[in-house]
Amino acid sequence: MTTIDQINELRAELCSCYFTKEERAAAEAELAALIAQEQAAAEQFARDIQAFAAELE
Repeated sequence: MTTIDQINELRAELCSCYFTKEERAAAEAELAALIAQEQAAAEQFARDIQAFAAELE
């Protein structure tokens, strides 16, 4: 499962499922970590593309 899929699944669960306070806090923390991971991957991809484009010039 991709990170985006995990993010979407957790968002859906948070919107439609009943959680205890502890479970909701854990799910929200996991969601925040996944979003940060995806952002870091997107930033790295952008740097890689820039480096590749620079090599082509």
